[in-house]
Amino acid sequence: MTKQNDSISETVTDMLSDFNVSRRDLLRGGAAVTAAATTGVVGSTSASAMGPLAGQVFGQNPAQRRNAARNLRRNSANRNRLQFPLVSQTNNGDETLYADRRGSYSKSLLHNEFGEVDAASFDSFLVALDSRDPADFENIIVGNATDTDRVRLVSPQAAFSFDQSGVDGNGYRMPNAPAFASAETAAEMGELYWYALTRDVPFLAYEDRNIIQRASDDLNAFSRSDIFLQDGGAVTPGTIFRGTITGNGIGPFVSQFLYQPFFFGRLEVEQRYDRPVKGAINDFMTDYDEWLGIQNGAAPSESTTFSGKKRFIATMRDLGEFVHVDFPIQSPLYAFLICLGFGPDARDPNLPHTMFDQSATQQPFVSFAEGGLPHLVMQGPRIGLLGAWFQKWAAHRRLRPEVYAGRINNMLRGRRVYDINQEILDSDALARTIAATESDVATNQGLLPMGFPEGSPAHPAYPGGHSTFAAAGATLCKAIFDEDFVIPNPVQSNNSGTQLIPWGGEDLTIGNELNKLVGNITHGRDGAGMHWRSDGRGNFIGEDVAISLLQDYSVTYNDAFDGFQLTRFDGTRIRIVNGQVLPN
Repeated sequence: MTKQNDSISETVTDMLSDFNVSRRDLLRGGAAVTAAATTGVVGSTSASAMGPLAGQVFGQNPAQRRNAARNLRRNSANRNRLQFPLVSQTNNGDETLYADRRGSYSKSLLHNEFGEVDAASFDSFLVALDSRDPADFENIIVGNATDTDRVRLVSPQAAFSFDQSGVDGNGYRMPNAPAFASAETAAEMGELYWYALTRDVPFLAYEDRNIIQRASDDLNAFSRSDIFLQDGGAVTPGTIFRGTITGNGIGPFVSQFLYQPFFFGRLEVEQRYDRPVKGAINDFMTDYDEWLGIQNGAAPSESTTFSGKKRFIATMRDLGEFVHVDFPIQSPLYAFLICLGFGPDARDPNLPHTMFDQSATQQPFVSFAEGGLPHLVMQGPRIGLLGAWFQKWAAHRRLRPEVYAGRINNMLRGRRVYDINQEILDSDALARTIAATESDVATNQGLLPMGFPEGSPAHPAYPGGHSTFAAAGATLCKAIFDEDFVIPNPVQSNNSGTQLIPWGGEDLTIGNELNKLVGNITHGRDGAGMHWRSDGRGNFIGEDVAISLLQDYSVTYNDAFDGFQLTRFDGTRIRIVNGQVLPN
């Protein structure tokens, strides 16, 4: 090809880059555009002019291919740009409402004796977030500054990082977090106290234990009890602590994807874990001095005590420990591998010549089989975390539940007056927590027993990172597998976690159990005291991230491909094809 023709090709593809051309045109467009520019006949290619097998076959002319690749990226970038909202993300206004920043995140910054953040420390924190200058992040005034073991802020600059796929992480919008003084926050805190009180009750025994009934009754007494169920109604022992997206109310409390064994290559994995010892020995931060030190960034003085016995997940304490040390792609990858083990019928039949339903001439690997599909499931969680980190650091900066409990403590002791909603102060949840933690010592009353020695991680609460990455990974799995496939031989753990026993109730499907996995990973963090229930709204960012990623990838395949299909968390069926999201 001459330099003149190469220049013409680049010029024409530049002109076309702003249009939503088809996947096939994008992948073959370099040759087609060049032919149109030189002969006026779209579809004539230099390869066809040369004749078949004229020399060795290397694919498209390099200049054509590079233009097609650039055009593909530009088209995706333009589509993602148009999906980026021009309205700014708002917050609940607590940060400007309270001079003492009572409703704002400040863990590991410098605090006074009441656990209120030092004004200069918080201002240095805001300066860094506003300037986005790496040097300013190193100048944030922190507590316990000389302690080499101190807890450090977790990746605040990730709020402003970019990715090369999907809508930019700063481009998702979500509702504001419930306000500090709201009835919704009071109800959420009530649930958190009940989580702490019932961590050692087996899920299988929920409907038989009086304390679970008392917890249900107390949660129903809050004026915002509607937040605990998808469609309102009364909390019961059968629905308590469950997620609110479709499928979470069906079957055992724990998703099949946290029970079923799977193969990692030739390694068979049985999902049993070293169990934390039950009881107060593993309830942390119920001493005020320990609580205050941790708010200033001090490392915890205690550690989790384990039984040394591997068990299946049977209690909220077990589930909380799972999400204590998991990594973002872990549970979605487990789900992917388990679904593969179900065999060919579990695959979405819409995908072309999958590894199980092969064509007469081709065996897939890189596109729609084990070479490419796990990559999607593992890529989505990272992009989801970027979206969550923007919301956490740049928008909401919501306090963690352990800090709200510290505010209650200081009110009960008469040291401070905060506008905490009276419903939580009058609740059975608070009264029973004080009694259960033997906090007749006034300095410790009202503190939330935490499932982890260090309490929450050093980043703001809203939205939950786990809620976001679990949703992204599960949504991508739903695009790969048949959501209506009925899981064979479903199980649940016995009370002690020593064995899995059959589930004999209604059918459990891949789609519902993936949604339940999202609920377990999201609210398992609540069960350990890390998050508010509303932090689970990160589920919808994760879902949107996954759909955006699928839009990008839907235009990249050479195979005849009718798109990815899945059911959104709200029940809407969609198909993602040629970069577009369509009703299905």
